[in-house]
Amino acid sequence: YPYPATAPFWIFGVIAFSLVLLVASYSLRRRFIRVLPGRVENWLWLHTWLGVISILIAFQHEAYLDFFGNFRFMLSDLTRANFGVTALYGLIVLVVSGIIGRLLDVWQARAISQEASKNGVGIIQSVEERLHEQNLLLERLSAGKSSAFKQFCTRALKSRRVPPLPPQSQFVPQELKDLQRFYGVLALRLRLKRSLQRQRRAHFVIRGWRFIHISLACLALLFISIHSLSEIAKMLLQFFLHR
Repeated sequence: YPYPATAPFWIFGVIAFSLVLLVASYSLRRRFIRVLPGRVENWLWLHTWLGVISILIAFQHEAYLDFFGNFRFMLSDLTRANFGVTALYGLIVLVVSGIIGRLLDVWQARAISQEASKNGVGIIQSVEERLHEQNLLLERLSAGKSSAFKQFCTRALKSRRVPPLPPQSQFVPQELKDLQRFYGVLALRLRLKRSLQRQRRAHFVIRGWRFIHISLACLALLFISIHSLSEIAKMLLQFFLHR
């Protein structure tokens, strides 16, 4: 009878657990042990595909009984065999979320790259620096001007769109040149602010997914480790007792 604790199915379990540890080593490589050999991109590729392979080998370990047979969500089933079913479902959810996150990462990175090339300034840090320079320039242009000029500047800076130019008769003739310059800088500033918002939104999506994925990884690794280590200890104990 095919059972995960019998040969050769227990061997697949050991291999799957070893692959999960290798997959987890990517996080160590990225956050803590930066002296490990290889590029981060290669470790990410290894991280993704080893996760997929570990699911296939885990299916071999439990002979497809708890997935293709039927889903079991009763507490007695989830805790059976030292959380074996929970470890399997956790691994599946973790790898699926990783694949979704990888697609999101590529999609949002492409969106950020397109925004950087479209705005003519660059990524978030460069846009923030340019916006700061423009704010200082707009303050200098409005300094020492008439009340009508300053009121227009105040309304324009609070607006989310480029306001129409008011009649020039409202302003002092000497202010018209600075008014045109202010208007041009204001239009560029609003475009950069929209680009900055889109780039920040893309970063927020990536950071949000990473938080969810890392949380799932911690839970899944906990149950996988409990199941794997307890089953390995049980097998070793039986081996030594029957020698």
